[in-house]
Amino acid sequence: MNTIKRLIYFATAILTTVACNTQQTETQQESELIAITSQQFANDSMQLGHIELRPFENTIKCNGTIIPLPNGMAKVNAPVNGIIKRINCQNGQLVKKNQILAELTGNEIIDIQKEFAEASANYKRLKSEYERIKSLYNEKVTSEKDFMLSESDFKTAMAKYNALKLKIENIGFSISKIENGEFYSSYSIKSPINGYIASLQTNIGNYIDSQTELFQVINPEMFQIKLSVFANDISALQKGQTVRFKSVNSTATHNATISSVGVTVSNETKSIECYASINDLENITPIANDFIDSEIITNTDTVQTLPNEAIIKTDIGSFILVLNKQENDKYFFNKVEIKTGRQYKGYTEIQNTSITGLIATKGVYNISL
Repeated sequence: MNTIKRLIYFATAILTTVACNTQQTETQQESELIAITSQQFANDSMQLGHIELRPFENTIKCNGTIIPLPNGMAKVNAPVNGIIKRINCQNGQLVKKNQILAELTGNEIIDIQKEFAEASANYKRLKSEYERIKSLYNEKVTSEKDFMLSESDFKTAMAKYNALKLKIENIGFSISKIENGEFYSSYSIKSPINGYIASLQTNIGNYIDSQTELFQVINPEMFQIKLSVFANDISALQKGQTVRFKSVNSTATHNATISSVGVTVSNETKSIECYASINDLENITPIANDFIDSEIITNTDTVQTLPNEAIIKTDIGSFILVLNKQENDKYFFNKVEIKTGRQYKGYTEIQNTSITGLIATKGVYNISL
């Protein structure tokens, strides 16, 4: 009988100890949870959500400059030295191809016409003489020496005539008029392309030589982007990739497409020059030589993400709140440490793969861990 009583007392003691330990464990686990009242949840505009799969871009940041294509900018010079007689344009003015920009006059213009008229008359005379001597030579009437001398004079005159003729045509004068003795007192300089006038720094009465740049004409419809990319990033680039860019003084972003990737490292900048064509160029107003901030999108992948505001950053790491339970007008959360990656458009890449359940995605800024 005493043995039975002792067994009953022993079993009761064991059950009591187990119950106490279980209650203690539950209490400890309960104390490790973060409790938030429904009122605090509403006041802080907290929200619950899940980890989402979102596309994230891999990008390369670089600096760039807006420049014209080779055929999109023209430097205008005077083909013959002269004095500015008239200026028909101003900086910033839109001009068409072959539109007259300025008019020049001077003695050099008269002299080249006089020289051409003389060369033309001499060429025609020697041509006639050459044909006559050639005919006599073919008939064995004149010597080979006379024929070769006539041929030499004729070809020399022809070379001079053709050279001056090209200059006259380049100026825009009529060959037949000058050959008939009708000289021009001035000539016009025309725009070689469509575009806007830039770098106009001359005045009426200035003497201009053929080496002096009178204007620049820039066509904004033929702008492109020159990008400076570090050599260690160049292997990720290829034609057709998208470039997102903006002026350093603007918040508006635009897109371009890589058209060529350089193969030479600059000794000065230690970078490689790449070029991109601007998309929807007609809808924006880029400025030549404007500096831009840009990023090249090399590829896009899908990753697990949470909103940036769901992450609580501390001295020991980054954490999120995962809902454990909701009872008695309270929300109970587990504090879970996470490993973060890239950030993009308000979201952060979450590199932990085992997180499930509802997560506090908004309004955790007042919570101290």
